[in-house]
Amino acid sequence: MKKESTRILAEIIKNRRTRKPAQFSKQPPSKDLINSLIDISRHAPNHHRTEPARFYLLNAEKIRQVGRLFGETVAQSGQDSAVVEKAKRKSKEWGEAPGLIIVTCHTDQSSELVRKNPAVIDEDYATCSCICQNLLLLLESENLASKWSTGPVWEHPDFNEVVGIKKPKCERVVGLIFYGFSEQKVPPRKLERLQNHLIED
Repeated sequence: MKKESTRILAEIIKNRRTRKPAQFSKQPPSKDLINSLIDISRHAPNHHRTEPARFYLLNAEKIRQVGRLFGETVAQSGQDSAVVEKAKRKSKEWGEAPGLIIVTCHTDQSSELVRKNPAVIDEDYATCSCICQNLLLLLESENLASKWSTGPVWEHPDFNEVVGIKKPKCERVVGLIFYGFSEQKVPPRKLERLQNHLIED
């Protein structure tokens, strides 16, 4: 018999699914709640205790601008009408999201630590990935829908300025975490049998 705390955690892990910003309610969650969840999410494995994660909690205007930048990134040359239409759709979907957190990984590759141990670069990124997963599960625990996007909007030349990235040369984007209230139901994901992926001696 599972402990109640284990059962609850297992349900949160299994039930969290990506929901698109287009399905989110326009009502944004409490900023204090989001700040609290971000703070909790930082408790993740972190070799050398570098605390590499940086969080950019965007307001409605900056979210709209990021949506515009993503639309421009998708459109590129603008020659293909289908691509242009997709760009408009994505720009609207992203730009109208009620909440967006951009998580970056800060690693100073010129530091003595990295020069002595280049593996820190990957270790820091792994830490930030764990933090993103923590954040998604915490959002789910508060009945907030979420989407972890790696859409290459950060390739846009205006991205750093719009978001306010503090140290562009030392930070790389790990994910854009969209969040908001949603009534959308997403069916559980079916995985292959564990035996297909587990090696036991």
